Amino acid sequence: MLSIKPSGNGKKIFAPFFAIGTAIIALMPAQLAAQASGKLTPPAPSQSTVQVPTQPASAAQTPEAPPQVVQRTVSVTFDYDFSTFPPCSAKVTKKCIQQFNVWEVSAPTAIFLFSIPVSPDAKGLVKGITGTATKKRALFTGPHRFGVSAKMLPPGGESDPYQCMVFAQVLPDAPSAPAQAPSSSSPQK
Repeated sequence: MLSIKPSGNGKKIFAPFFAIGTAIIALMPAQLAAQASGKLTPPAPSQSTVQVPTQPASAAQTPEAPPQVVQRTVSVTFDYDFSTFPPCSAKVTKKCIQQFNVWEVSAPTAIFLFSIPVSPDAKGLVKGITGTATKKRALFTGPHRFGVSAKMLPPGGESDPYQCMVFAQVLPDAPSAPAQAPSSSSPQK
């Protein structure tokens, strides 16, 4: 699940998104081929939930309106199967997952946003791993794609963030209601 919080009035805006990479099992043949070629990269995380809320009419961006730059906090929720690559720890330092990285993948070149630490006691399929950026990001309103990758300790690699990708709609700030001036006229008799 991906949520984008506006900087203004503190209300959460949940953005719709859809995962392109489906299950870890579907990614395993590619992982096995990468291991056979000598390149070691972990499988990508997978999507855990999809929530498609209705968009309030007051926050809709019209096609004629240019995109706005808004400040948003990005939060993600995803699943990961630690069966093949366990989390790194004091005892496990090779072929292990060090952290998850969150990327903006709307363009051909991914832009790093933030990292999510891995719980050292994670085992098997872990659902609902969450992370939130520590600072707000300037984003244009409109469609965006965000991806999550699993990163190993060196010399290991990092999974492709385009394999665990979600689509999100960044909404404009809700317009503030104009304040009504008190009426100075007295009621008619």
